Amino acid sequence: MSEQPIDDREEVLATAVAIADAIGARDVARLRTLLSADFVHRQAGAGASGTQAFLDAIERIPGEIVSVGLARVEIDLAGDAALVTGIQHARVRPEGELIEDTSPFVDWLGKE
Repeated sequence: MSEQPIDDREEVLATAVAIADAIGARDVARLRTLLSADFVHRQAGAGASGTQAFLDAIERIPGEIVSVGLARVEIDLAGDAALVTGIQHARVRPEGELIEDTSPFVDWLGKE
């Protein structure tokens, strides 16, 4: 991590949106550039997984990912890191049926 603190909420928001956009596009190459080497994905009741398992899960989402968006995003700055919370709204069409999923998310972003 660099010595420069994250002081630009727009930069933090842009990163959070870029992650959501990459998930929506199943762009695992782009996601890999946005995630840290020690990235950990946690899901309530499902334990923790590392970068590769997370990327594999994105690739295995069944059907068409119609959209992934963020709402009610809040950003708390902490030196060279930021805590980003909000709601992720995903629309997926497996086998022709549109499914909407709204889930809270928490991202801890750090500057490298």
